[in-house]
Amino acid sequence: MEKEAHSTALENVASNIEHELTNAGETGKMASISEAMANNGTAQEHRLGSWEAFKLYRKGAFWSMFISLSIIMRAYDIEISGNFFALPAFQTHFGVDYGPDHGGFQIPARWQVAMGMGSLVGQIVGAYLVSFPMERFGRKKTFAVCLVLTAILTFMQFFANTIGVLTASQYLSGIVWGGYCVIATTYASEVLPLSLRGFLTGYINLCYVMGQFIQTGVTRGFINRPDQWAYKIPFAIQWIWPVVLLAGLPFAPESPWWLVRQNNMDKAEKSLSKLVQKDSGINIKETLAMMVKTDLLERELEVGTTYADCWKGHNRRRMEICILLFVIQNFSGNPVGFATYFFEQIGLNNVQAFDMGVGLNGVGFVGTCLSAIPLIYLGRRPAYIFGLSFMVTILFIVALLTFAHDYTTNFSYRWAQATLLIILQFVWQATLGPLTYVVVCETPSTKLRSKTIAIATMIDALTGLVTSVIGPYLLNPGAAGAGAKIEFLYGGISVFSLIWTIFRMPETKGRTYEELDIMFERGVPARKFASYKFEEDDDDVRV
Repeated sequence: MEKEAHSTALENVASNIEHELTNAGETGKMASISEAMANNGTAQEHRLGSWEAFKLYRKGAFWSMFISLSIIMRAYDIEISGNFFALPAFQTHFGVDYGPDHGGFQIPARWQVAMGMGSLVGQIVGAYLVSFPMERFGRKKTFAVCLVLTAILTFMQFFANTIGVLTASQYLSGIVWGGYCVIATTYASEVLPLSLRGFLTGYINLCYVMGQFIQTGVTRGFINRPDQWAYKIPFAIQWIWPVVLLAGLPFAPESPWWLVRQNNMDKAEKSLSKLVQKDSGINIKETLAMMVKTDLLERELEVGTTYADCWKGHNRRRMEICILLFVIQNFSGNPVGFATYFFEQIGLNNVQAFDMGVGLNGVGFVGTCLSAIPLIYLGRRPAYIFGLSFMVTILFIVALLTFAHDYTTNFSYRWAQATLLIILQFVWQATLGPLTYVVVCETPSTKLRSKTIAIATMIDALTGLVTSVIGPYLLNPGAAGAGAKIEFLYGGISVFSLIWTIFRMPETKGRTYEELDIMFERGVPARKFASYKFEEDDDDVRV
């Protein structure tokens, strides 16, 4: 009965939109043509291999990567406070002298927490607010406003002469960073075919690594400079990104999925044509029909468009997955957010700490580039479980090394811990880092994607807020001074995270958004997503 109702509803609505999908003149054929075109579009998605899809969708891949460059800005800015805590010039100008026995000039723990919280608190607000203009005005216009605000707020950071003003600028900038997190992630998931979705949404994680790498490298270059330019120049570099992105944005296509939901089929078709090569052989009308059919299916399933709808029915499960993946990412023990300061507190000097920080991000870059291998050969779920299991082991080893009887006198233990954390960074960036963005992009319904990602981003910032409070207080010699023992906490949390992953994280590889809608609606268990098959006579979806 449910399948019959679905087919009837689809045919009833199809006649209202068919004139946008085909030039067929016979009204009686319109419903069947529409569904046939949509099914052909789905089959077309499944036929494309990764390399073939990249050749045909080169323009789509470029624009996805272009918009994702905004994440480099976000990562660069987030990394600033953690690295500046270990920058001598910044410590001298804004810090307090604790004396030679307690590390000399240090930024007080309360200000470390306040600055660390700034961007993340702002991100919570920004992620919530940005979904409204995204759905009302589109991805491009909202993105342009965010870029202008970034350029303005960089002035506040650059000219700040007290740590209070600087901290305030972090809070305000964080609102814009929250917008970038939602826009870039949503856009990447909406302009790419099925076989490229994992690679280019995973590329968002690479942008985070690049931003962190650039910021750590820039700060390392000024470590021996004693004046205010040691930290002002790194702030000024942030003006580069808005200029580059605003120059290219007018040429970028709007999200075709958003245009479909606005019932603007002509513009949606034009947008799709900007994503594929002219001689690609891709039938754009069939791809458009597939998008329309998915939108109709979600209407039939009564998928709403408000924040409250994210918590209703099968969307509640999808929301849980997106939220928990970000929570796990933050509590998995990767120290990259305050890596340089962490290395200082386990005994490395300033130069060694920054060199290790640069090395950490360099290894992370390589790991993210190689994440395509587990994406292709293992799938999302197996690669994620492997990565998390490996990191649990590393975290406990790092923490246990602090109990060696000669730990305080044998410096080799510090180097061993630093090396293990670099290995952890490599595995994290090859698995958990990119896979989180891939699955978070693929899991929501198309109508609720921006709001689901917004809520998940808010929780991401909130849990990041918790770690930004815990980290400095546990590491700071003026507070707990726990050093590497902090990894006991993250290791324990990661054990519980691993248990959740095994039972609740689904495999989304190789599934169209329509197929995922139906599988979640049918309540397919997470462990059966990879093996679930649609019957050939299944009216809900034909592949």
